[in-house]
Amino acid sequence: MSRMPRPHRSRLSALAALTAVLIAFGGAAAGCSPPAPTPTPSSADAGVQVWIHQQRGDEQRRRALVRVKNDSTRALDISAIRIVDDRLGGAVRADGGRVAAGESFDFPLVLPASACDGGSPDRRWELQLADGTDRTGVLTDALGFLGRLNERECLEKALATTLQVSWHDAVLPASGPGVLPLEITPMSTGGDARVVAVQSTPLLQFGSRTTRFPVPDGKTLVDVPIEPQRCDPHVVQEDKRGTVFALEVDVDGSTGVVDVPVSDDERGRILSWVAERCHFGG
Repeated sequence: MSRMPRPHRSRLSALAALTAVLIAFGGAAAGCSPPAPTPTPSSADAGVQVWIHQQRGDEQRRRALVRVKNDSTRALDISAIRIVDDRLGGAVRADGGRVAAGESFDFPLVLPASACDGGSPDRRWELQLADGTDRTGVLTDALGFLGRLNERECLEKALATTLQVSWHDAVLPASGPGVLPLEITPMSTGGDARVVAVQSTPLLQFGSRTTRFPVPDGKTLVDVPIEPQRCDPHVVQEDKRGTVFALEVDVDGSTGVVDVPVSDDERGRILSWVAERCHFGG
């Protein structure tokens, strides 16, 4: 049976207080596991399969999981795991461990920054075993998260040389919509970039059923209206991306989406405001 590491809970005081209220109001919904990708057999041992995947809660922490499935008749004693992928800024190593015959295990690793030089594809995994032998094979990312991560981060790097984008402190009234100011500061590089629109989050929208907020071209300070999109207590209690806004951008003719989260302090304030506006525990 595969044993999955559990993500750490936030220790923000505002969220801790909010969680206590929500637990009293109702239970949290169970999370959904990603579908298992199609593994690639080891080039040295068809009984060993390895692939890389990522849980949604690990995205912001830049963490991924290397799953080793041992279909052989002998235990695997792994000293270290090495992942090579041209979309990452360097090889990644993870500590190993024992994987019994017929079992699988997820080994956590932290991803380095993306490489944006467009080099030749080089994607493989390597298991260094305690007996001095190695196992190796082609790296499988059937869920495609590494490709999406690379595209997003390379677009973010290109945007950062042209525009600086940040959120100011939100204005959170007791009634009516809140306001989250977005500052867009042109840099001196002379590149051509603009923020086209802001997309809603699982927690926040820009008005009743309004999930996309266009940003006027040339505007450097935009007051983005926000209001709760859902008032289910578990949506707030289990929040992971409720205050991470996806911005549609155009950088030198390349379009895409970059994530711009609010600060940790603002996240706590906004979640508490949503709880108050939704009358949790009232």
